[in-house]
Amino acid sequence: MPHTAATAVLIERGHVIGVDTDQGRIHASIVVDAAGAWTRQVAEASGMRIPLVPTAQQLFVTEPLPGVRADLPMVRIMDAAVYMRPCDRGFLWGVYEEDPRFFDMSAVDENFQIKDMALDPNVLWRYAEDVKAQLPVLLRAKVREHRGGIPTMTADGQHVVGPTAAVPGFFFAGGCNVAGLSISPALGDALAAWILEGKPPIDLTPLSPARFGDGSWSEDELRQQARWQYRHPYGSV
Repeated sequence: MPHTAATAVLIERGHVIGVDTDQGRIHASIVVDAAGAWTRQVAEASGMRIPLVPTAQQLFVTEPLPGVRADLPMVRIMDAAVYMRPCDRGFLWGVYEEDPRFFDMSAVDENFQIKDMALDPNVLWRYAEDVKAQLPVLLRAKVREHRGGIPTMTADGQHVVGPTAAVPGFFFAGGCNVAGLSISPALGDALAAWILEGKPPIDLTPLSPARFGDGSWSEDELRQQARWQYRHPYGSV
């Protein structure tokens, strides 16, 4: 239901019974919190903490360039955390910066949309300088599009997928760690099987919400770990 605010997940006698929205109540015995940057808000409205940090990510798409083809490979300068791939006869490129901007989604306007996120092109130009010896094209190519998003980072760099033992019927699908687009079809399929059959088709224990324990972490510690994970998507180099 687009343009419909979920105001609360309804829990009765420890079980999910539905969702309240600004368009009315939806009765359901299963609810999946796949709210992206707002995952924590949905969980906390139901009395649960989930350690995700909404994090700004931005990229450029260049104007078409001679010789650029769709079958060219993705290029990663791993120690600089810069990546580039072909896109509509130009290049799409971005960076996992050292000091990303974090968001508290409970503090943004209720009408905020991802497309409203303020962008800073200087971040990208600064890191283009870092890799000018390997990718001089980044500084020369004209920019066709500058866009951004708010992926969610976790302290260990792993997704959060599966049920919570605290509330039967409440599932999570979040913590994309800037890899949601590539892995979401597989996770969605696995989560659907889990809901229907009572168990996942593969072992998803490393992604379980239970791995975070009682949720007694501090916000500063969570952001420190999330900052490291964001900067090192390819591991330590």
